[in-house]
Amino acid sequence: MRFSIVGISHWKSEVSIREQFYLDGKRKRSLSEHLENIAGGALVLDTCNRTELYGFCDPEQLIHALCRSTQTDHDYFKEHGYIKTGDAALNHLYRVAVGLDSQVLGDVQIIQQVKIAYKAAKKRGLNGDFHQLVQSVFRTHKRSRSETDFARGSASVGFAATQRALEHFSTLKNIHILLVGAGKMGKVSCKNLISNGAQHISVVNRSINKAKELANSFDIKAHALSELDEEIHQADLIITATGAVKPLIRPEHFENTDSPNNKLIIDLSVPRNVDEEVGSIKGITLIDMDSIIQETEEALKKRKAVIPEIEQIIAEEKGEFLHNKERTEFMLPQIEHITSRLDNITNDELDRVRYTVDEQAFSTLEEVTDRIKKKVLAAHIIRMEKEFEKTHHDA
Repeated sequence: MRFSIVGISHWKSEVSIREQFYLDGKRKRSLSEHLENIAGGALVLDTCNRTELYGFCDPEQLIHALCRSTQTDHDYFKEHGYIKTGDAALNHLYRVAVGLDSQVLGDVQIIQQVKIAYKAAKKRGLNGDFHQLVQSVFRTHKRSRSETDFARGSASVGFAATQRALEHFSTLKNIHILLVGAGKMGKVSCKNLISNGAQHISVVNRSINKAKELANSFDIKAHALSELDEEIHQADLIITATGAVKPLIRPEHFENTDSPNNKLIIDLSVPRNVDEEVGSIKGITLIDMDSIIQETEEALKKRKAVIPEIEQIIAEEKGEFLHNKERTEFMLPQIEHITSRLDNITNDELDRVRYTVDEQAFSTLEEVTDRIKKKVLAAHIIRMEKEFEKTHHDA
């Protein structure tokens, strides 16, 4: 059966459409039930930007499972989603896993999401081909990082901000962090900070309900805008990302306090949320969006330059996977046939002498017979491997 993938992602569908296929806990449980009857198993990759199902099966089976579990219409999915089979489906999985298909080229988090999806899929059950394919994908990702510069630098604003914080503080474990703004950039920044060890994060937002919503999602503290002054004083790291048209953080916020010590402020807003004079205060390092953007653009430029190398690695690993798959399909039926024949022959012969010798002698005969079977099978495997390589070479 050909490999298939069905999915919906940011490349083709806006968020209002993608969220209709979002898999919450209830939907995931329903989807698992619908996938149980798919021979060979299925892998479900669910992120904020994509929902994809992979399997060695007819794609209609995957579409049916997804639509049933999300209560969406089959034709609606076909209008907004995508279907790939065979080589195109394989290419897609490899490209997704290494970060070629991510919104941020070379996304460092996608491979962890693939590993989580694989772990869940193993619990439902996967066939040998699927396991070999995923291991090949993991090798491809590892090579893309070790043999090229594809993952060097920070290619997203949120990730770049976190890297600047790590460079400044070395560790985020005991750093008190204040997020000013609970929008998309605040959410992305929070996620990156937590994944890099941050444990003390507070968020201030004009809408306290929105701040609480973000806080509940990441188990952090929420504060009203009226508490901004106090939170600024307590924070070691401040990241701002709001839609305010005038600076929210000004020099006077630091006038009646002890001199700031090693405080880092990262302003991800346009217009700027932090008065530029704050950067002149002793003990404060101020980084604005221009600096972050320059860093991400340089990283993206380097990543784009090595895309041909990544595609070559994918071609090599995919070719090796397909070669091994063909080898297994060629040899396995023959191995099963030979094993069965050897078992039948040896069992018949052993039955003939079972009651003519004592127990110890019969046990010795069984051991000798088993060793002979293994040697005969090994000789046949060597022969089959040579036949397969010759057939493959001639083709």
